[in-house]
Amino acid sequence: MSAAVRQSSFVTGRSFGGEDVWGFQLGASIGITSKLAVEQRPALEQLLFFNVNQHRVRVGIQQSIDTYGVPEIYEQDGGLRVRVGDIAGVQTLFAVSDEGSPVGVAVFVRSAHERFAVLHLGVDPRLCLTTDLSTRVLLKLMHEIRSTARRTRGVDCIELAYKVRHAVRLHG
Repeated sequence: MSAAVRQSSFVTGRSFGGEDVWGFQLGASIGITSKLAVEQRPALEQLLFFNVNQHRVRVGIQQSIDTYGVPEIYEQDGGLRVRVGDIAGVQTLFAVSDEGSPVGVAVFVRSAHERFAVLHLGVDPRLCLTTDLSTRVLLKLMHEIRSTARRTRGVDCIELAYKVRHAVRLHG
């Protein structure tokens, strides 16, 4: 029961100036892709497992792990992906900089016929120094998940595992 995710798309931010945040230009484009280059494993591990902002959503992370399993990075077809426990159909979206470095990650699955569950979300903590940029990365990831859900027959809401009983309806 896997939904097709577009391989990649890039959108350039128009409202952000050329300010440099730890090597990332605010005006730089953020791409969304479902596969990450193998050489980006250390950056992905840092983003997913050693993110200094985990404490903000620690309870939600623990609930997601207890319910769905532990995320694991693996190689497939020359790229990196993320699986969670023994759940089939887990999908991952990576927000990447112009250089291909991951600046955000979203892990989700079709948890029931009518819903997608977002199991894990992460943003590069250096981007959190500028709220506009970290919000832009999260919104791009969630927008792509919403687009995928809308293209998937029967899915009418997206549930955020970090928020207890919080689902977003796609229609109405």
